[in-house]
Amino acid sequence: DGPLLRGSAPTPLTSFVIGPIGNRHGALGTPERQAYEDALTLMEDVIKPACGAVGLSPVRADDLAVAGEITDQIFRRLRDDDVVIADLTDANPNVMYELGLRHTRAKLTVQIGEFGRLPFDVSTIRTIQFSRSPVGLIKARDELLRVLEVGLAGEYDPVAATRVWTAVGSPPGDPDHFTETEPPAEEVSDDRGFVDVLAEAEEHQGSLVAAVEAVGRCLQDLAELAQKSTAEAQRSDVAGKGMRGRLQVATRYAEGLDSVSGVLGEAVEEYVTTLGAFGAGTDVLIGRMEAESDNLTEGEDFGKITRRLAATTRGSLGGLAGMVESMKEVAQVSRVLREPTRRVTEAIERFAAATAVIDDWDRRLESLGIPVPPDDWDPEEGQ
Repeated sequence: DGPLLRGSAPTPLTSFVIGPIGNRHGALGTPERQAYEDALTLMEDVIKPACGAVGLSPVRADDLAVAGEITDQIFRRLRDDDVVIADLTDANPNVMYELGLRHTRAKLTVQIGEFGRLPFDVSTIRTIQFSRSPVGLIKARDELLRVLEVGLAGEYDPVAATRVWTAVGSPPGDPDHFTETEPPAEEVSDDRGFVDVLAEAEEHQGSLVAAVEAVGRCLQDLAELAQKSTAEAQRSDVAGKGMRGRLQVATRYAEGLDSVSGVLGEAVEEYVTTLGAFGAGTDVLIGRMEAESDNLTEGEDFGKITRRLAATTRGSLGGLAGMVESMKEVAQVSRVLREPTRRVTEAIERFAAATAVIDDWDRRLESLGIPVPPDDWDPEEGQ
């Protein structure tokens, strides 16, 4: 199939999008209607702009079939299109089946999906993860554009299944014989030294610590805002201002929440993005430290910083469950509070879900005998 250089082919490159379709005719608020609206938002705000920037005109699967139906035309596009973009959010069975079929072709395939809603069995394949916030969708669009630009220049590695299905060299009649003209891609192995991986992970470590601290500041602002609002409501009641006074307090509280929710959403998005970049190297490092004791000394400071990061994150998470429940109760007080509290609770829940991986690293590092360093510990001074 070779590089997909724009202008090198006599006809325009083709691109096909597979993903959850939902039901456009479903009642508002139903899962089927929400799936349709989410898919449409992703297509309009992320996929179309990114594809358009590189000269592609993406076609979505539901342009070719009704819900639940996989037509001959879809099979042909999975086989023949130059680019396939697969939205793996919630691991829709049809989408997973279509993705498997696509992996039998040595052509550019890009995976995308909402953070925390991806199938485990494809999590080892590079996937653009996003959140459904304005900032999250913009970042997904920009990342998709970068991946497409690189991929269209031929710089992409087929997944293991593709390498197997497109293998050549076995004699005719052999069960593993295939007729693809491209030679099999070489196995990609991580041959970086421990220090190489350590240096790459350390580049992201400081950014991740800063992201955690930014989220923590937002959570502190939320706590202070709640205390201030509660005190105002009490003073209003003492002054006998009744429900009008309560509504005024609620309106001011909503304005404060609206301001904090925007900052919190951006901070959580930065945290999730940085955590993803930091996480790949961290998994490799801890795995090598577990496999070879010689790596423990080299990686000890990194392990201590990661354990302190875990402790800081747990501190930020402390009381979040109660805060979420409190925010949901607050949303019932007045209509003006519903939207800002929804944004706040979504950001908090996203932060908590993403943080689970840090707890796993912490447990593994603890089992290796790496302690949590004191607050005044300075890795630069080795103490």
